[in-house]
Amino acid sequence: MKKGRILVVDDQEDILESLGAVLTDEGHEVMLARDGQEALHVVQSDAPHIVFLDIWIPGIDGMQTLKAIKRIDPQCFVIMMSGHGTIETAVKAIKLGAEDYLEKPLNLEDVLHLVDKAVSERQRISKSQDLAASYPGSLIGDSTAIRSLRRSMEKAGQEKGSIWLVGDKGSGKEFVARVIHFLAGKDRNKLVKVYCNELTKDNVDEVLLGKTASGAPIRQGKLNLAEGGSLLFVRIDRLGKEIYNRLDEIVDNFVTAQNLAPHSRKAALRILCTSDSYPDDLVKNQNFPAQLSKNLSQRIIYTPSLAQRPEDVPLLLEHFLKEASEEFDRDISGIEEDAMARLLSYSWPGNVKELKILMEHIVMTAPGPKITLNDLLLPTDAEGLFEMSRAQGADISQASGHTYISVSEHFAEGGAQGVQAVQETVYESPLRRQRTLRGRVVMYGQGLHSGVKTGLTISPLPPSSGILFGHITSGGTVPALLHHVESTGYSTSLKNSEALAKTIEHLMAVFHVYGLTNLLVKISGEVPIMDGSAIEFCRMVENAEIINQDGFVEEIRIQKTLSVPMPEGSNKSMTIEPSDCFEVEYHLDYPEPIGRMQLNFRLENPGAFKDQIAPARTFGFVKDMRMMDEMGLAGGGKLSNVVLLDEEKVVNPPLRFEDEFVRHKILDIIGDFYLLGRPVIGKVTAVQTGHGDNISMLKIINDEFGIF
Repeated sequence: MKKGRILVVDDQEDILESLGAVLTDEGHEVMLARDGQEALHVVQSDAPHIVFLDIWIPGIDGMQTLKAIKRIDPQCFVIMMSGHGTIETAVKAIKLGAEDYLEKPLNLEDVLHLVDKAVSERQRISKSQDLAASYPGSLIGDSTAIRSLRRSMEKAGQEKGSIWLVGDKGSGKEFVARVIHFLAGKDRNKLVKVYCNELTKDNVDEVLLGKTASGAPIRQGKLNLAEGGSLLFVRIDRLGKEIYNRLDEIVDNFVTAQNLAPHSRKAALRILCTSDSYPDDLVKNQNFPAQLSKNLSQRIIYTPSLAQRPEDVPLLLEHFLKEASEEFDRDISGIEEDAMARLLSYSWPGNVKELKILMEHIVMTAPGPKITLNDLLLPTDAEGLFEMSRAQGADISQASGHTYISVSEHFAEGGAQGVQAVQETVYESPLRRQRTLRGRVVMYGQGLHSGVKTGLTISPLPPSSGILFGHITSGGTVPALLHHVESTGYSTSLKNSEALAKTIEHLMAVFHVYGLTNLLVKISGEVPIMDGSAIEFCRMVENAEIINQDGFVEEIRIQKTLSVPMPEGSNKSMTIEPSDCFEVEYHLDYPEPIGRMQLNFRLENPGAFKDQIAPARTFGFVKDMRMMDEMGLAGGGKLSNVVLLDEEKVVNPPLRFEDEFVRHKILDIIGDFYLLGRPVIGKVTAVQTGHGDNISMLKIINDEFGIF
C-alpha cells in the first residue's frame, strides 16, 4: 500500500483515536484536528494528501471547511464523514469537491481501501506537477543533447510566444510541452489538446470555436477552454490539407486579438504544437500555409532521440523500472546483467516512449524479483514485437493522459493508409476478411467497478482464433462469445474455468466497428474505463496497423423480426428486423434531468461511429452511488470518467452531446452484439433496455441461426 499524509478532523475523541491509530499502523503519517479552524491550519502548514472531514464539527462546519480546503489545495482528497447524513448532504459535498462520502460507524476495510485509492490517484494527478517541481531532474539523463533541451525549456517557460516541438516519434514532445506548461505557472487543468488527425473541414470550427461554420454556438470551443493556459496541437503535420486555410484564419485572428489586447485572459493563452517535421519543411513539401507556420513557431524546440543520447539509457531504465514497480505494486528490484546488456544494445527506434512502455509491460508480467533476458520480449532491430524498422519507428502516443503503443500508421495491403482504408473496406461484402493488428498494443487505466489500476495488452492472433480475453500474468483465456457471458448487471463480463474479464463492452464495440476478429486481450480482471467512453480505444486502433488475414467471417443477416419477451406491463422492449446494415434505434425515458430522447444510428463506417457514438460516456445518478459502493461496483468511478447526475442537473458538465446518454446506450449495444463472434446485419429497436436484454436478444438470434 502506498503511504500518504492524512488529516482526520472530528470532534469525537473516539473517532480521532481509533481512525488515527488504524491509519498510523498502516504506515501513513496521520494528523488530527478537532474543529475546522484547526484543520485549515494543518492544511496550510503540512499539506496533507487526504482529509477525513466530519460534517458536524464546532465553529466552521464541515462544508465550509471543505470549501476552504479546496481553495488552499484543489488537489487535496477530502472524504466527508457523517453519522446522520442524507443523500442530499452527500450530493452537496461532492459538488463542493469532496472525493467521497462515508457514513458512521465507519467500516475500516472500506476506509483503508479508499485511502489506498486516494493516495494512488493523488500521486497520479500530481505526477506532472511533481515533474515540473523537480525540474530539471525530471528529464532523465546527463548527455549534451538533454542538457541543451533543458535550457531551451527553461527559456520557453519564461516566454509568451508560440512553441513548435519537433522530433522523432516517441522522443517526448508532448511530455516537454507539459513541462513547459507547468514551468510557465499554468493551471494543470488548462493544458487542452487538439488531435490534428481528428480535425476536418466540417468540425474545425466546432472543435476550436464551439460554433458551426455559419457561426451558431454549439458548445465551448477548445480555444475558450484553454484560456489562461495552453492549447496543444498534437501532430500538426497530420493536419488535413483541406482545412489549412480555415485553421490559418482561426489562428491568425486569435494572434491578432492577443496583440490588440495583451492583458486579456485570452492573451495569457499559449499555443504549442508537436510535429515530426520542421515548420519550413512542411511549408516547402506539404504546402503548409507560411503565415500559419510563422504564428505557431515563434520558438522551435528539438527533442533528441535516444540514438542521439545513448549514455542516458541506463538512467532511464533505472527510473522507469522504479516508477513502474511503484505504480503496479510489484517488487521488481533490478535487471540481470545479460538482460541489461540486451537493453543497452537495442537501438530504441521508438525512443523514450518505447522504453517507458516496455518497462511498464515487463514489470506487469515479470515473475520477479529481477528482470531476466526471457522477460524482455524485445524485438531485434529488423523484426519482432514492434516491427520498428518496417514501420519507420513506433508511433507511440498519449491521449488524455492514457498511454498506448502504436506500431505503425500504415495499413499492410496495397499501400492503403489511415482510417479511410478501414472505412472503405470493412463493410464491403457479406464475407468479411478476418483482421488483426500487426503488433502488440499496451494501454493503462483504471477499472470502473474494481477501482484497480490495470493494464491491458492486445496481441495479434492467427486466423480463426477469435477474440480471447485472459489475465495479464496467466495463460488462461475466455473467448468473447455469448455462452461465456457471466454477468450483465452494470456491465458485461465473461467467465469460464480459466479466466474472468469484466466491463468488456466498450472495447468489444471498437473491435466490432473496425472489423477486428483475431486478438488476445490480456487484462487484470477488468478492462480499463479510460474516460468512460470508447474514444481512446478508437485512437488506439487507428494508430495501430490493421492487417487483413487469410479467411473470412460470414455476416448474420436477419431475415425476419425477432423480439425479446418482456414481463407483462414492462416499459421495455427490444426487437431486431431486416436492414441493409447494423442499425440501432434507441428510446430512452429517464427521470429528469435526462428525460426522453431517442436516436437512430446506422453503422456504415468507423468514422461515423468514432464521431457520433464512441465519445459518449457512462452515466449514473448520485442516488445510486451508495448502493453501488455497497455492492463494490463503483471503485473506479470518478467525475472524469462518469457523467454524474442528481435530480436537477448534470453534476460534472459539460456533456459531449446533448443526447450523450442515449448515444452511450447505443455504444453498449454495439459492443454486446459482437459476442456472437460474427457481425449482425439488422435493425435493433430498443426501449429502456440494458446489457441483460442485449444478451437475451443474442440468445434468440443464436437459436434462430444455430451459431453455437
